[in-house]
Order: sequence, then C-alpha cells, then structure tokens
Amino acid sequence: MSSEEMLYAKGSKIWIPHAEQVWESASLEESYHKGDTILKIQTESGALKEIKLKPDGSNLPPLRNPAILVGQNDLTTLSYLHEPGVLYNLRVRFCERQIIYTYCGIILVAINPYADLPLYGPNIIRAYRGHAMGDLEPHIFALAEEAYTKLERENCNLSIIVSGESGAGKTVSAKYAMRYFAAVGGSESETQVERKVLASSPIMEAFGNAKTTRNDNSSRFGKFTKLLFTNQMGVMYLQGATVHTYLLEKSRVVYQAQGERNYHIFYQLCAARAKYPELVLDHQDNYQFLNMGGSPDIERISDADQFNETVQAMTVLGFSIQQIADIVKILAGILHLGNIEVSKKYMEGSDVEDSDSCDIFQNDLHLQVTGDLLKINAEDLRRWLLMRKIESANEYVLIPNNKEMAMAARDALAKHIYAKLFQYIVNVLNKSLHNGSKQCSFIGVLDIYGFETFEVNSFEQFCINYANEKLQQQFNQHVFKLEQEEYLKEGITWTMIDFYDNQPCIDLIETRLGVLDLLDEECRMPKGSDESWAGKLVDKCNKFPHFEKPRFGTTSFFIKHFSDTVEYDVNGFLEKNRDTVSKELTNVLAQSNMQLCKQVMILEEVDTLGTDANKMATTLGGRVVISANRKQVVSSKQHKKTVGSQFQESLTSLISTLHATTPHYVRCIKPNDDKIAFKWETAKIIQQLRACGVLETVRISAAGFPSRWLYPDFYMRYQLLAHRSQIDKNDMKQSCRNIVLKWIQDEDKYRFGNTQIFFRAGQVAYLEQVRANLRKKYITTVQSVVRRFIKRRRYVRLQKIIFGIQRHARGYMARMRAQKLREARAALILSKYARGWLCRRRYLRLCHSVAGIQQYARGMLARNRFYAMRDYYRAVQIQRFVRGVLARRAYQKRRRSIIICQSAVRRFLARRQFKRMKAEAKTISHMENKYMGLENKIISMQQRIDELNRDNSALKHKTSEISVLKMKLEMKKNLEHEFKNIKAACLDKDKLIEALNKQLESERDEKMQLLEENGHSQEEWNQQKQIWCNENRELRKQVDSMIEMAKNAAGNQREHEERMLTEIDNKELNEAYQRAIKDKEVIENENYLLKEELSHFQQQHNGIAAFNMHHTRTASNASSQNEDDIGYGSAKNTLEINSRYPDLRNKNDSFLDNTSIVVKLRSILEEEKQKHRSLQEQYVKLASRNKPTEDSFRVSELEVENEKLRSDYDQLRTSIKHGVEINELNAQHAALQEEVRRRREECIQLKAVLLQQSQTLRSIEPESLQLRGTDASNVHELMEAFHSQKLVNRQLESELKAITEEHNSKLMEMTQTIERLNNEKDELQEVLFKSMDESDEDNIETLKQNDRYLRMELKKAISQYLLVQDELKLANAKLKAYRQDGGKLENQLEEEMSRNKAANNNSNDVGANVTKQKSQNPLGLMKFHNSDLDKILQRLLSSLTPRTVVGLLPGFPAYLIFMCIRYTDLTNADDDVRELLSKFVMQIKKMHRTPHPIENRVIWLVNSITLLNLLKQYGDVEEYVKFNTEKQNQQQLKNFNLFEYRRVILDLIVNLYQALVMQIQSLLDPKIVPAILNNDEIQRTRHPHGMRNRSADASSPDHGNVPAWKQLIGQLEHFYKQFQHFGLDSIYAEQIFSQLLYFVCAVALNCLMLRGDICMWETGMIIRYNLGCIEDWVRDKKMSNEVLAPLAPLNQVSQLLQSRKSEEDVQTICDLCTSLNTAQVLKVMKSYKLDDYESEITNVFLDKLAQKLNARKMSHLQPKSDEFTMDQNFIHPFKVMFKYSDIKLEEIELPPHLNLDEFLTKI
Repeated sequence: MSSEEMLYAKGSKIWIPHAEQVWESASLEESYHKGDTILKIQTESGALKEIKLKPDGSNLPPLRNPAILVGQNDLTTLSYLHEPGVLYNLRVRFCERQIIYTYCGIILVAINPYADLPLYGPNIIRAYRGHAMGDLEPHIFALAEEAYTKLERENCNLSIIVSGESGAGKTVSAKYAMRYFAAVGGSESETQVERKVLASSPIMEAFGNAKTTRNDNSSRFGKFTKLLFTNQMGVMYLQGATVHTYLLEKSRVVYQAQGERNYHIFYQLCAARAKYPELVLDHQDNYQFLNMGGSPDIERISDADQFNETVQAMTVLGFSIQQIADIVKILAGILHLGNIEVSKKYMEGSDVEDSDSCDIFQNDLHLQVTGDLLKINAEDLRRWLLMRKIESANEYVLIPNNKEMAMAARDALAKHIYAKLFQYIVNVLNKSLHNGSKQCSFIGVLDIYGFETFEVNSFEQFCINYANEKLQQQFNQHVFKLEQEEYLKEGITWTMIDFYDNQPCIDLIETRLGVLDLLDEECRMPKGSDESWAGKLVDKCNKFPHFEKPRFGTTSFFIKHFSDTVEYDVNGFLEKNRDTVSKELTNVLAQSNMQLCKQVMILEEVDTLGTDANKMATTLGGRVVISANRKQVVSSKQHKKTVGSQFQESLTSLISTLHATTPHYVRCIKPNDDKIAFKWETAKIIQQLRACGVLETVRISAAGFPSRWLYPDFYMRYQLLAHRSQIDKNDMKQSCRNIVLKWIQDEDKYRFGNTQIFFRAGQVAYLEQVRANLRKKYITTVQSVVRRFIKRRRYVRLQKIIFGIQRHARGYMARMRAQKLREARAALILSKYARGWLCRRRYLRLCHSVAGIQQYARGMLARNRFYAMRDYYRAVQIQRFVRGVLARRAYQKRRRSIIICQSAVRRFLARRQFKRMKAEAKTISHMENKYMGLENKIISMQQRIDELNRDNSALKHKTSEISVLKMKLEMKKNLEHEFKNIKAACLDKDKLIEALNKQLESERDEKMQLLEENGHSQEEWNQQKQIWCNENRELRKQVDSMIEMAKNAAGNQREHEERMLTEIDNKELNEAYQRAIKDKEVIENENYLLKEELSHFQQQHNGIAAFNMHHTRTASNASSQNEDDIGYGSAKNTLEINSRYPDLRNKNDSFLDNTSIVVKLRSILEEEKQKHRSLQEQYVKLASRNKPTEDSFRVSELEVENEKLRSDYDQLRTSIKHGVEINELNAQHAALQEEVRRRREECIQLKAVLLQQSQTLRSIEPESLQLRGTDASNVHELMEAFHSQKLVNRQLESELKAITEEHNSKLMEMTQTIERLNNEKDELQEVLFKSMDESDEDNIETLKQNDRYLRMELKKAISQYLLVQDELKLANAKLKAYRQDGGKLENQLEEEMSRNKAANNNSNDVGANVTKQKSQNPLGLMKFHNSDLDKILQRLLSSLTPRTVVGLLPGFPAYLIFMCIRYTDLTNADDDVRELLSKFVMQIKKMHRTPHPIENRVIWLVNSITLLNLLKQYGDVEEYVKFNTEKQNQQQLKNFNLFEYRRVILDLIVNLYQALVMQIQSLLDPKIVPAILNNDEIQRTRHPHGMRNRSADASSPDHGNVPAWKQLIGQLEHFYKQFQHFGLDSIYAEQIFSQLLYFVCAVALNCLMLRGDICMWETGMIIRYNLGCIEDWVRDKKMSNEVLAPLAPLNQVSQLLQSRKSEEDVQTICDLCTSLNTAQVLKVMKSYKLDDYESEITNVFLDKLAQKLNARKMSHLQPKSDEFTMDQNFIHPFKVMFKYSDIKLEEIELPPHLNLDEFLTKI
C-alpha cells in the first residue's frame, strides 16, 4: 500500500474549496486507490459530494493535519503546509482558545481581538524575561525578549517591523514592545527614561491618530522609534529614544470621510474647553473641520480623560506650562480658522455677483479670535485670504481670489500650521527622550501604515502602498536568507527555490519615467493638471506589467501590488504632491507675537534617519546586506522638493536602516470589519495572510523541509514504530534513523541534520497515521487480554462465593441445634437464681425504707437549729451597719461644712489675685507683631491691581467692535454674577471675622488673667527661693560636719575609745542612718511633686498648658509614650504622683492650690531641718579634730559659691537689659535646685562611708592594730574621690554657664530681629496707605475685599507667631529638664562607684579580692568609648565570618550590642545610644543593599531578631517582662525607652527578610521548571540508560544523573541546615520556606500557563510526583502543614489535568479548583492537549464551566479573576514574634578571637 492510499483511507479528513468560507472540512466516504477518478466525500454539514480527480492523483484535495498538530504555536511546524491548514490552525487558536499570537517562522502573527486581555501585566513581562523564543507561548514580549537578548549578546542594532492594514492593531503591538524594552532595560536610576518613553505614546496618538471606518485609533503617519541602549557592566540599559515620522496625513485636518474623525487632539480639546475659557471654544459639532464625518464620538472612550492623559504625558516629557498653553492656542486657532466664513462679493452698486472675488466680514468672530489666539494681525490674515500675489522680475501683481480659491488657501494654511506643529512636537519629544549621551546600539520599532485600499484611493494611499511594497521586498529577502542559514547550520544540502520578487512593481513607481518621476515633472509644469499627468502615465508606463489603464475614462489608473490591484483616482495628486501654501500667509504667521508660533513656522524638515543610516552603513563590517534599491536619478536643476520625493528619500533611508539591523517581524491581522470581539471572517483574513507575507513564508518553508524534530522528541514520540532490536538506548540518534528508514523509503522525503530530523510536507502526518494504526493494533491486543483477565477473575470470585455460602449454611444449622440445648439447661439455672433474688429484694427494700425515715427526721431537726442561729446573726449585722451609716453621715455633714468655709476663703483670695493681675495686664501691648508678614500680601495685592488695570485698558480698547462686544458682554454678565456671589461670600466672611474678633477679645482677657496669676506665682517663687537658700546653707554645714567626722574616724584613735563608740553609738547610728534614708526618699518624692506642680502652673500661665498632655519624645532621645512604653524615670514618677494625688491634678486651675502647696512645702522643709539638727547632735561627739582641714574646705566652698553668685548676678543684669529676667531667674532657680540635690547626694554618700568605717572598726580585733594604716589610706582615697567630684561639678557648672550665655545671645538676636520686623512693618503700612490713596475709584470694592483678606491673613500670621513663641518656650523647658536628668544620672553613677569602692575596701585582702569580687558579681554591661564605635561595629558586622559565628552563641553579637546599650543607659548617654543604634542600623542596611552571601544575611537576620527581643524583654513593658527573673528585672533599661528604635529594627528585619528571600529565589529560579514540569521520573525508571542524557539535559547539565527534583530539594536542604547552624528559630524558618514554596508554585504555574504544549494528562502526573517529593521533605523536617499551603494552586492544576472533562464533571472541577481563579482554570482547559483517545473538550462544556466558576465567591488571597498568572515578586509579610531569652547577661564573656578586648570592657 502506497503512502497516498494509506493517507487517503476511509474516514480521513480533507479540505475542499468553499464559496463563502473559502475552505470547508470533509471526510472520505471511500478509500482512495491509485487511478481513481472520483472521490466520494461528506462535508461537515452532512452533504455528500463527489470530486473529480486526475488519473495520476495530482489534484488530490489537501489533507487535514493530525490532531497532535492542530493549534501549534508555529505554523511552519504543521505537517501539511498549505493555505487551509494555516487558516484552520489560526482559527482554532483564535476562536476556540482565544490565543491571539502565533509564530510563522520568524514572523509573529497577531490577530486583533477587539477586547482587553490580561496579557501585558508585569507578571507576564517577568515570565518571558530570560526565555528564548519558542520556550513559551507566542507573544509580542517573546519577540521583544529575543531582540533584547540578541542586543545584549552581540551588541548589534535590531529592529521590529510592525505592519498590517488599518485597524489590525499595529500601534498597540508597537506600544507593548516598547513597554517591554522600557521594563527590562531600565534601572532604579533611570526610571525617568522609562516614563518618558512610555509617555510618548499618548502624545503621538493624540496628534497623529484618528478614527477611520476600519479603526478607532488608526495611525495616520509612519513612526520609527529608536530605543537607545548603553552597555553598563555587560547589561544593556535604556538610555533614551528618538522618534522619526513619515507622511502625516495633512488632508485629514480639513476633510474627513463619512464615519471618520479628525485627529484626536481636536476632540480632546473641545471636551476640555472648560479649562481654557480664553480659547472661546464651543462643542465639537460647531466646527467645520470636525463635523464632516458625522461620527464625533468613540465608544468607551472619554475625550476629556484622554486630554488629561495627553497633558500629563507632555509634562513628563519636558513641555513647559507655557508651551502647552501655546500649543493649545494654536490648535484652537486652527479650529477657528476653519470657521472663518468666505462669502460672495457683489459688484459695486449692483446685485450682480463677482465670480472672480469674494469677501470676509471684518467683524467675523472667528477671524478676530484666530488673530487673538495666534497673536497675529487679523486684518493681514483677512487680506491674504482674499488676495494672492504674483511676482515677476521687477514687480508683483495682486489678484483677488474667488470663493473656492480663498477656501483652498484657508485649508492649506490650516494643514500647514498643523504639520509644522506636529513636526515641532516630534522635535521636542526627541530632545526630551535623547539626553545626548553616547549609546552603544538601538532597537528600532517601526509602526507604519499597512496596505490600504478604499473605494476612492488618492495620493496618501499611493504612498502608503509604495512603502509596503518596499518593506515586503526587504521581508522576502530576509526570510529567504534565514531559511538558507538554517539548512547550512544543520549541514543539509537543498535546492535553491524562487520566491516572489516585487522589484518590477517598485520599478514602476520609483524608476525614471515612473509614476513618481512623472508626477514631479508635471508639478514643475506651469499649467500642469491631474488629467494631463494621467495621460502621460498611460503613455509612458503602459509598458510595465504591473500597470493597468482604466477601461473607461482617464482620471484613474491601476497598479498591481503584491497584495491586490488598486485603482487610484488622479484628482488631487498634483496639489497634494506640491503641498503649496501662500507665502504671504506664512509671513503673517511668522510675524506673530507668540514665540512658539514663530518657531513653528520657521522649522525645516530634516531627515535625521537618513543621517543615522549613513553613519551605520560605515560600521557594518563584514555583514551581508541584501538590498533591492536602485540608484536614484537627481535632476540637475534644483527645485523645491515635492512630498513624493521627500517621502521617497525618507523611505530609502528607512530601508537602509532596516538592512543595517537584524529585523523581527510582527504581522497584525484584522479579523473583521465590525470590530466585534473574536469574530472570524475567513475571506478577509485569508486576503491579509496573502498580503502580509505569511503564506509566502509558509510556501518557502514548504518548498524545503518544513517539519523538524529534535532527536529526543522524535524518539519519545515514535519509538513505538521500531522493533526492540532496532532501538539502541545508548545511541538515540541511530535509533531515530532506524525508525525513519523503516517507514519512509524515499530518501528525498527527509534529511538527518546535526541536531534535528527534517521532513518534507506530509511526512509527519504519515508517521502519525502509522503510529495511530500501530497503537490501535496494540491497544486491541491489550484490551483482549485485559477482558479475558477480568472475566476469569469474575468466575473465580463467584466460585469462591458459592463455596463460602455453603460452608456458612452448614455451620449455621449446627450452631442452632447446640443453641437449643444450652437454652434448656440455662432456663433451670435462671429460675433458681430468680427466686432467691426476689426474696433478697423484699428484705433490702424494707431496710432502706426504715433508714430513710430516720435520715429525714434527723435532718429536719438540724435545719431548725440552723435557721435560729442564722436569724440571730443577721440581726446583729443589721445593727452594726445601721450604726456605721449614722456615724458616716454625721462625719460627711461636718466635712461638707468645713469645705464650704474653705471655698469661701479661697474665692476671696482668688478674686483679689485676679484684680491685681488684671491691672498688670493692661500695660502689655500686642500690637507690635500685628502687621508681621504684611509685605508679601501688599506685593501680591499690588500685582493684582496692576493686572486689573491692564484688563480694564484691554476692555476699553476692544469696545470698537460690535460683534466682539456682544460676546464679551455676555462674558461680563457672567463675571458680574460671579462678582455678586463673591461679594455675598465676602459679607459672610466679614461676619465671621467679627465673630473671630470677639473671640480674640475674650482670649485676650483670659491671657490678662493668666498674667496676673503668673505675677502672684512669681512672688511665691521668690519666697520659696529664699527658703531654699537657707536650706542650702544648712546642707553645706552638714557636709562640712560629715567631712570632719570622716577625718576624725580615720585618725589615730585608741582601742578603748573605738570599743566605746562601737558599743554606745552602734545601735543609734544604724537607726539614724535608716531613718535618714527613709526621710531622704520621702523628701525627694515630695520635693519632686512640688516642683512638678510649680512648673505645671508656670507653663499654664505662659500659654503652654497642653505640654504635659501632648508631650512625646522623639527618636533623638529614643522614647515615646504609648501603650507599650512607659518612658523615662521622670515620666514614671509623674504617673505615680498623679495616681497618689489625683486631687492636685484636678485643682490645678485654682489659686488656692498654690497657697496649699506653699504651706505644705514650708512644713516639709521645717521637718527636714529638725531631722538634720538631730543628725548633727548625734555626730557632734565625733567632731573633735582636724579643724584646719574643715576650715580649708569651707574656704574653698565659699570661693566657689562667691564666684557662682557673681556670675548669676551678671547674667541677671544682662537678662534685665533684654527683658528676659524671668527666664534667667527660672534658670538660676533650676541651677540652685540642682546644687541642693547634689549636696544631699554627697551627704548620703559620706554617711554610707562613715557607717562602713564604723562597721569595719567594730569588726577589728584588739590585737589587729596593724590595719590602721590601711584605714588611713582608705580615708585618703575618699578625700581624693571627693576632690575629683568637686572638679566634675565645677566643669558641669562651667558648661551650664556657657549654655546660658549662648541662650542669652540668641535672645538678643531675636530681639533685634523683632525690632527690624517692626520697622519693616511701619514702612509697608505707609506704602499700603499711599497705594490705597492713589488707587482709582473703580477699584475700591476690590481693595476692600483685598483688605479683608489681608486682615484675615494677618491674624493667622499673628497666631502662628504666638505658637512659634510657645514652642520656643517649650523647647527651653525641655532642655532644662534634660540637664537635670543628666545630673541625676551622673550622681547615681558616682554613688554606685563609691559603693563598689567601699565594698572592696571592706574585704580583708584588698589586692587579691578585688579581681575576684568583679568576676563574681558582674553587672551585664559592656563599657566602650564613643570613638571606638565604628571599629566595634566593623568587627561585629563586616569582619564576622560564618565560620566564626558557628562557634558562638546564637545571636551573640546582638547580646554584645545590647550590653553596650545598657552601659549607655546607666550613664544616661543619650547621644551615645542614638549614635550606636543609628550606626548599627545604617551598617545593616548597607549590607543588605550590597551583594553578600546568604550566610551573612541569615546571620544578621538572626542577630536583628535577637536584638529586638532583648529590647522588648528589658524594656520595662509588662507584656514582655512577665517571664523575667528578678535579676533580669533589675537589669531593665532605666532611662531610655527605645520604642522608636524597636520600630526601626523591625523594619530592618523585614528588609533583611525580603533581601534574603529574593536572593534565595534567584538561586532556585533556574531549578524550578526542570524539577517540577520537566522531570519525568517514570521515564527515568523505565529507560535508565536511553533517557539518561535527555533528562539530565532538561534538568541541569552540571549534575550528571542527579534528578532535577533532588537538586531542588538539595538546595532547600542546604538552606535549612544554614538556618539551623546560625540559630534561626523554626518559626521564622517556616515563614521563609513558605515564601519559597509560593515562589516555586508561582514560577511553575506561570510557565505551565504559558506553555500550552505541556498541558496534558502526563504533565499532571509528573507535577503530582515531584510535588510529593517536596511535601515528603517538608514533613521529614517536621514543619507545620501551613508551609505546604502555597503549593495548593499547583496541586490543583495537576489534579485538573488528570480529571475528566465532560459536562457532568463541571461541579467536580469547581469543587476541585478552590485556589484557582476562573482565568487560570479556563486557560488550562483551552490549552489542554488531547491524547488520541480522549474525548474532545466542547465549547458547551467551557461555557458551563466558566459560568459555574464565576458564580463562586473568591477569596481575597486568590489572584484577580482576569489574570491567569501569579505574581512571582509577591513576598508574604514577615511576622516577628517575641521569644523570651533565659540567657544571663552577666555570664556572657568576650571570646578572644573576636579581637574586641581593647574596645569593650565587661563591668
């Protein structure tokens, strides 16, 4: 049986011609045999037909491709490469699968869907990035990626040629290609370039696109966009772009056919006319240039929104606001120019019409508006529209224009203006897109008009079709060359074939005496006309085979283009080719006062692309360039270039540029003329396929070896066709040869290449038929064996069942007989036991009754006794409560009377204080700041006055024109109406200002009252200051006595006196010391409370009462007040005080509280004096020696005090001069308080030393007199410590003095500034009054309004100035508070150091036990110096290697940093802790921004989390400290609350997590697809030898026999071990692996969605197996099941591929795909590749499935329903949880190998 007989067997499907559908499918009713002349067939509609055949079978109908090849991505891979096969493949992909892109060799065929598809999002761009063309489904991004990859690899120039007829989607395809280049070629520093490239599209579409009958957004010009790239470190970055345009259709400006529109920008401008009232625009239907087509709107498009987008894009591309305004004026001027009415003119004195002239009314509204907008002389414009000038040698003649000529001149001017404006916009775009830097190479995107043929074809269609002829020639040559290169690369010899060459048609157009040459010659003729030119064409061009003359008439001609024969109408050819415009009219525009209009009119057309092409031609090197261009003949005479010659030169330069680049082709197909989504019109599509070169490419491929199979793929598909002996599993290539040689006898039908097998057309289908027959035979054999096995198994099963039933029946009968015997015997036994049971039951029931009666009787008697006792107890309680109520009532009554008396007294005192403060407030003036900031307001008002004057003069100048006055009168009425509204609004605002003035007066009275209260408080403060001075003197005396006692105790005392002191005073000293300690704490708390209340009242009197309520600390002092943090110690004390004394906070607004506070303060001070006197009496007996030393101490203290008083006196005098004496007194008061506190601390320290000395003396034996020298040395050390403390205090006092002087100097500067502003205010006030006197009466109302406005602004400025002053006072108060806190912490540190020193002195062995004591009682602190901070962080961050970290405690660097933070907290070094944490954060940020190994990122993720937990655990927050030990609670931060830094570190952790995940994902990315989709373990186990190489190549060529999934799991295992080694908690490790598995799912799912060739049942099984391996690994690591949740979409896709796909299974599929959206499920279903014996997926099934899926309630976690891809860049949020650490800080030691001993010291 021959191959034809096998292929044309009964049931085979073929294609037959059809009148409407072009091709129709049919099936054979009988098998074909050689020599048959009739072939019986049945069409799809059921009709039976007979086809006549030739005896040799040469006209057999074309066969349909096998099912495996239907819907292929590449048309050239079809086995039968013919027209119906190509058409059907495109139809299946477009209509059934809704895939709009298909490859045809190097061509990308794009069919316009007329619908929005989710194919161009960022996820799709990322999916195609890095994939070769053909790896994924066809897409414009795949073509762009191929070009970009070639650009990166070879650094050459490339081009993408987008062609197709109008409405096919060329502009959209070019736009998406440029979007892809901008996305992949951009960087963080060049995002502005990307924005500009993308923003150029809406501008070019607005000015160059229009609605036609075939397309709503048709490009009416050609555009070649060169995207310029530069090479930076081997990566190509987008540097800029340039745009070159061709043949703008200028005639559309003045004329549109029915159903079409003018350019979009005009309609957009009319829609946005409300924004530009100065343009005097109306609705678009009222303009002659816009209402010709009768179709002003586009469905689903808003012109107003499009205009906003256009203006925004122009702003992005560097158009200034003035430029945009001028462009808008020019566009509006064109519209008004078109509405200038040209009327007939009559003879003077008669009604006879003058046919040689016309007229335009001088008061024509549109004429005047055009002149105003373009800033030209309207009269000159009118004159040269009505006249024309003819110049001769020595003179010129003015000739009037008739109406038609005037209208033609008007239209020519409009076209000229628009063309020049379009050219100017393109120039500005190029300047903005190209920054002038040097670029390496470019990618050109050519979006040019497709082949056009209309009912009337004019000059524009001729040029468009001429350009398409040139591009088609270049395309044919390139395709032919690539086909040859493919065969040469594979080492195959083939016969050169001919291809269609359209050079004769190009010669007809551009050769000498061709169409363009004759047209230019006719244009140079003085009396040339379209008719004479048509006659010359018939005479000269009739010899060309592609030229045809019309049968009737001489006003048209035919040209046979490669696509179709087109008839051109010659009318208008000459005029459009000349493109003439009146020189006088252009001069009028050139003299415009608008700068932009001048620039536009003097622009010259420059062919920049031709210049670029000449430059590139010299750099081609050894490149082979195929060009069909011929040398152009240039006339010797120099003439002005016509449009045709310009277009020919531009096209020649374009073709040269394309020849110098590597082209890529996109052929856009228009499926229907109705713009209906996914509607298929076969006749229209086949005509476009023939015209755009797709079928020509198919023909060239079919002439050679179109079907090509890689050896592994061929072996996998057709290994069934060879015997086992012919299969060599170790030599796959030889096995493929054996298969081919066995079944294909003709050697011309195939070729063996280096990597592929090449087949002639039809051979693959033949092999598919053979494979199907063999499979059918083998399947039949298998089915027979299986059926026999099933029947036999059923028989054996029935036999076993019967035997079992018999066996069980016999056993049942025997058991029944035995049961009866047992029952008879059991009945006797039961009766015996039943009688005995009845007797026992009667007896027991009787006993139970008697016992129950007794029980209830006893209970009743007990309850009666209980009730009596309860009643007695309740009566006693009622009496007790009544007596208590009566006593409390009497007490409350007496207390209320006392309170009323106190209130009366306090009210009297408050009134007296109020009167005194009110009198003082009258002397304060606030008017010096009243007119502050008036200068700017006056200048703006003057500018507005000037503008109004200019407007008034312009209005007076234009009153001569009646028509204009009418229009402007209407406008003036509108303005008057608005003025009335504004006046009414001003009246309302005046009322509001009056109300505000009243409110201001009330606030002023309140402020006066506050000032009075402040004066009273100042008097009380002076009294209190005197009391504190007295107390300070007493404390100094006490310090002196303490020093004397210490000296006496350290002297040469006798043993007897020591014992007496020890016995007599030991108990008293201890008790006194304890009382002193308690009294000191009580006094400090009460003193602090009083200072807080006093400062609160002072702040309230100064206008900042809200300070205590709203004060929050910033990041500079690292604290805040919120729900998690309590703040500094001062803040905590405030809270405690407020909780103890709530009545003080509730009564802080009354004067009586001040009085009570002062009284209480005096009583507390008296008690403190008495306590000090008692302490002095106890220690008087110890003060007997060392009087000279005491006197020296007193002298030194008096000198210090005298110097301090002298400096305070000088500062007070200076402050009185500047009027800030209150602030200076407050500062001296604060300093005095600080000195008092410091003296108390010294006193307590010396008491503690004395107590320890006494204990030491008491413990010494009488014979141990040798230790007296040691005691003396201790006293000496104590004295040295005291002197050092004095030096420190003096230094602090000097620093405070310097700060005070600086503050005073700032106050002086502010005072001088205020005086200068007052002078400026007076000057501005004089200027204001002068200008108001000189203003006109007409502007009085305006000035009044301005005055009200300025007054309101002035009040606002005054209030803002007062707020600034309050803030300044607030800052000064905060500064003082910080200084006080710093002094407290210093004293605490010194006290701690002195206690440690005293404790060390108390030991027996001083030298030996000091070190031991430090090691036994560490504080968990790391002391460091601020200058060493950079070195510490450098060794902890940069120098820390993973090998070093493995041997350390997890998070050890974080513990060190926290111990340093504790040291800064102890020393209250606010700047140090801020600098430490800031540098730590900056170092970590710097690390995660730069490339680093994954180990380093894991290390510092662990350390950052550890540091955050430590800050929470030791941050005094109840939520985190509840698990702490007592020691850990003692180690909490005392002075800092680092809540702000905790948030910063939390953000840092999130950034580290994201950087770590992204780096791991980049390593996993190349392994995911081979491991999940390509790794077939079943094939590996079946063919361990033959398939080894292919599997290894598909997964990873570097790992030999290791499966891809094992490589992926090995990588995950590696990361898991790193997380464990570096101490990352399992909670965070699970989050990271959950994110990684999401990434695995996203990458695999996106690849699957974009690879329809692997959407089959077998792929589902592969995915399921590989995911099972990953799931087993996760479970082995004992991770939670939530880690596997991100794999749910991929699991469901695998189940979907293996599920049944019938209408009954719709609900099952919906229940199965809970994690997939509708688009994803339908994408899998439409891309599913059926096996030979699977039922076809019907459209009804898909519709039901889509309806059911859309009815689901989607989760917010699922992707959008219209996107079938997952976001690969999505990163789940990182949850940081607190974990308690039981590691003791005091046990942490510094390892020596860290080399930190010289910088860090453990305390």
